[in-house]
Amino acid sequence: MAEETKVEDKTVEAAEAAAEVKEEVKPNPLERKVEILLDRKEVEKQVAKGLRERGKKARFHGFRPGKAPAAMVAAAYGREVEYDVINKLAIDEYIKKIEEGMYRVSGMPDIAPTEGADADKISFTATFEVFPEVTVPDVKDVEVTKYECELTDENVNKTIDVMRKQRATYNPTEKAAADTDEVTVDFKGTLDGEAFAGGTASDYKFILGAGRMLAEFENGIRGMKPGETKTFPVTFPENYPSKELAGKTVEFEATLKAVGEEVLPALDDEFAKSLQIESFEKMKNDVKDNLQREVEARLQARTKQSAMSALLSVSDFPLPHAAVEEQRQALIHDAVEKMKLQGIKLQPQDIPASAMLQEATQRVRLGLEISTLVEKENLQGTDEQVKALAENIAKSYEDPKEVVDWYINNPQHKAELAAVATENNVVDWVLKNAKVKNEKIPFENLMADRA
Repeated sequence: MAEETKVEDKTVEAAEAAAEVKEEVKPNPLERKVEILLDRKEVEKQVAKGLRERGKKARFHGFRPGKAPAAMVAAAYGREVEYDVINKLAIDEYIKKIEEGMYRVSGMPDIAPTEGADADKISFTATFEVFPEVTVPDVKDVEVTKYECELTDENVNKTIDVMRKQRATYNPTEKAAADTDEVTVDFKGTLDGEAFAGGTASDYKFILGAGRMLAEFENGIRGMKPGETKTFPVTFPENYPSKELAGKTVEFEATLKAVGEEVLPALDDEFAKSLQIESFEKMKNDVKDNLQREVEARLQARTKQSAMSALLSVSDFPLPHAAVEEQRQALIHDAVEKMKLQGIKLQPQDIPASAMLQEATQRVRLGLEISTLVEKENLQGTDEQVKALAENIAKSYEDPKEVVDWYINNPQHKAELAAVATENNVVDWVLKNAKVKNEKIPFENLMADRA
């Protein structure tokens, strides 16, 4: 009796589990079906015509080309020709039904034969997805951040100082090595008394304090004088790329062969001319203008990201699975290609099915939202906006007019700028209709952001 109870309990559990699974499978609100009916006589007529065309070129043993009996041609090619005819007629009829119904189809249809048609008809059902009806989003209660950053003379001067350091020269000196000096070192690293790969070098040059070497290695070199040899320990970080060395403490024997003291060029017209600029004053103005454009571009990118997030937060409509999957496959393809450039061999099938799904979903949703806004709010980029974008890009080039013409007179390049202008218009629309919060970002933080 107890065994029967256990069996009954398991049966009930299985039934409940099945019911739960059934509840999770929701009908696709974007799925549509249309019936396709083909006239059997028309099919037979097209098949006969197709066989006659095949017969003109068919080659059979014992017969000259095109002279084989019709029955022999039909036996050899009948199924193939019939398949081609039915396939073509079914697709033509499907396209006709789509046009009649004014469906906005996403992806390819699934066309399958169905039973129950009249004897003189061949019946199919085409199942497909359509794009959803999307309305202009209501963003009046959504908060959007508009980012701001003030470019100061100090920021400009620091940038010029970086340019100056990039063109520093180094004079030989016998003083102890200090930060900003160029040092030339012979070194050999050992782990448990054995040399390890990449741990030995001769005449190796680097700028002390620039962070190119591990901090403990630089500490070992700092204060040494030319000709001095020193042995010191260095502990590699836990996240060091080489698993053999990660977290391990090794010993370096280093000989400082030379020290070069940094000599910075004077901030004058000669320095500017070395950069192909006629005067230091013009160079400073050019640096300021270029920084201002970079600041504006980065601020715009941040604000755009906030605006797009706002649109996503208020969008609530079903998405066609076909469109999401198409976008996911495109993202996977891009990822595989980027891996190849880094020397990593990867096949699309190696990437999990869940990978890129969230990003693909967001891209499709945002794309539909933006398309609706552009169409219904008339936000298409104008020729004037495209030209203004081209002129802004051209400012940093020697011949601005040539750059503008390159964009404006090339359909592809012009279309790319038109897309940018349209996106800018969408961002402006969001800022106009949402709750805007202004946020100031320090220049250093903005320029350090690589996102």
